Amino acid sequence: MNFRGNNWYLVHLELTVTDVNDNVPEWVMEPFPFLATVSPKAAAGTKVYKLLAKDEDEDANGAIEYFLVEGGEDRFEVERDSGWVKTTGSPLEKEKEYLLTVLAADKPGRQGPPVSISVLVGRRPPQFANMSYTVYVPENTSPGKSFLTVRALSHQNKSLSYSLVTNPNGLFSIGPATGDIHFSRSMDYESDQHQYLLLVQARENQGHLSSTVEVWVVITDMNDCAPEFQQSIYTKDDVPETVTVTTALLQVSASDCDSDKNAEILYYTLSSDFSISTHGIIFPATELDYERPNHLYEFVIMAIDRGEPPRTGTATVRIHVSNVNDEAPRFSQTTYKSFVSEDAGPNTLIATVHAIDPDGDGVSYSITGGNRKGNFVIDSQKEEDAQQKSP
Repeated sequence: MNFRGNNWYLVHLELTVTDVNDNVPEWVMEPFPFLATVSPKAAAGTKVYKLLAKDEDEDANGAIEYFLVEGGEDRFEVERDSGWVKTTGSPLEKEKEYLLTVLAADKPGRQGPPVSISVLVGRRPPQFANMSYTVYVPENTSPGKSFLTVRALSHQNKSLSYSLVTNPNGLFSIGPATGDIHFSRSMDYESDQHQYLLLVQARENQGHLSSTVEVWVVITDMNDCAPEFQQSIYTKDDVPETVTVTTALLQVSASDCDSDKNAEILYYTLSSDFSISTHGIIFPATELDYERPNHLYEFVIMAIDRGEPPRTGTATVRIHVSNVNDEAPRFSQTTYKSFVSEDAGPNTLIATVHAIDPDGDGVSYSITGGNRKGNFVIDSQKEEDAQQKSP
């Protein structure tokens, strides 16, 4: 459908995307290796093994055919469309293993990789779904909760029972019918070993055929420990109020009983007057003040691990500041005025001056100017009198 306007022209297009044969068939049979059994008395056309492959293409490009490439000594054939491996009727030698090489191809002829099928004339022991197992289990997994299920295939279509041939310290249990493996008690990463090797057996309930498989159980750490400082209170005495921000005051230390990232610790301070390094060294972040109450800085520090979620430990730091004489005394007035009679005698009190030192030091007094003839004296210690000297 087309539309035209003054300045435009609309065209409706329909595009059909066609499939290109860009995929090859891929085998999807399980378990591996591909094993089968057949009775030595099997008649012609007996189904032995079902081949199965998938092709991501569509229509004919995704339709699969199966072929016997070699092997089998003419005792077996492959049904092209269904993938069934069948007997041809030729005599089968008891206990002999026949190795067949088979191929899957799509209709246009793109081939996947060939694979081998081992056919034993007789009985096989159970075959586990994996040749071995490795499972990572958090330490806080509850006893009785399954963390792995092992499965085996009976080539005789018998029911199977599972047991633990190797069970270190009796720490594990397995469901005889299900193959579910679980802890028999609580685990602790910090006190128990971290890896265990189990040997699991699958046995046919009607018969004596059995097989075993190795199971590696790796215990993983959970962030169940919080950082702990070596001391609950850290104290530093006699810190001069003039220390610079590059002066290390003290070092704190915390530890975490977890492992790896769960044990990596970051330090923080809740005081804006101090900073703390990644190694727990505390520095002043600003100029310290001796005149604060009790000449004391008290603040909380934190140690936080990198676990998920993170856990925290705290401690208290007390910094006692010592005085430095960095403040000049200050008079209570900038100018003192007094009147004295011209006939005042010696030791007559003329005025009382008063000064304080912000540092808290004692103050002594002296006359530094305007007393060239020495007519006046001041008591240097009492901080109170300016007197006329005898003429």
